[in-house]
Amino acid sequence: MPNRFRRDLKAESLLILATFIWGGTFAAIKTALGDISPMLLVGVRFVLASVLGLPVLLQLRPGGSGDSRLNPGKKSFLRYFTPAVWGWGFVIGLGMLFGYAGQTIGLKYTSVARSGFITYSFVLLVPFLQFFILKKRPGWGNLLGLLIVFWGFSFFIDPYRTPLSFRDYTPLRILEVGDFLGAGGLNIGDIYTLIGALGYAFYVVLLDRATRVVHPGAVTVIQMFFCGFFAMALSPLVETPVLIPTWRLAGAMFYLIVLGSILALALMNWFQKQLSPLRAVLIYSTEPVFAALIAFVVFGNGMSEREILGAGLIVSGIVVSDIWNIFASRRRSRRS
Repeated sequence: MPNRFRRDLKAESLLILATFIWGGTFAAIKTALGDISPMLLVGVRFVLASVLGLPVLLQLRPGGSGDSRLNPGKKSFLRYFTPAVWGWGFVIGLGMLFGYAGQTIGLKYTSVARSGFITYSFVLLVPFLQFFILKKRPGWGNLLGLLIVFWGFSFFIDPYRTPLSFRDYTPLRILEVGDFLGAGGLNIGDIYTLIGALGYAFYVVLLDRATRVVHPGAVTVIQMFFCGFFAMALSPLVETPVLIPTWRLAGAMFYLIVLGSILALALMNWFQKQLSPLRAVLIYSTEPVFAALIAFVVFGNGMSEREILGAGLIVSGIVVSDIWNIFASRRRSRRS
């Protein structure tokens, strides 16, 4: 028992560290945008991450798989890069591009806290995309979670400063979303962030499918390369490329590439399998909270009463959805 406790404590601590690092990427991107244009930032970040992360990510092993096709051995690492890996990497890289480009461009116009919680809402889009792409029907927990998240989202797009009423503390507030949108409750940065959230959802659905048939480290390297390559190619077409070499930019890029794109991903792949899905869900739910706290420390940007209330509902909705699905899956397994 002590050994298992120490093992679980180590896994939980390192997953919390990975989640904290991901929360910090929002502030790092916001900082870097002072010296580099958004699409060029995405391009440089992921091209370099794919090259620097190659030796680390190729050490990842498919969780629970003994298939030699996915794990051919260190001496034949080039065999990881099969045509299927390149094909999946290309498609996933496009979804990844939409996700990170939307988030990065959005951070130029919106706050870190808003970006963090709006981006995190992509988690609840995944089951519904799985239905359209994989014909996998979402559960009642997903629908309940979506309702709670939408309720929380309404506080972020509320342009009014009137005191909160009893109605605001009930789901009936969702009926006023159209009014909030008509009154300009979404800024341009929020819209880009929502597009990014949709891109992340596609990315997660496709990645889940791909890692069942190809090596996870290899496909991660290829998808990052394609994401970065396309972002750099699109940069002169969709923006005026800007790159001002500064120590501030160097520090932000080191954080995004080495910590946010390589170390955190490696920690997740190596240690998540040691914990139950429920504990992993609860740990990952702190990412937007870390993003908001780090933004407050770095930039002094706080959150309004409405945004704090909305943030709590968004995190609660996603946690409720995931916990519901975990227990529903356990009930099904007991019956079978």
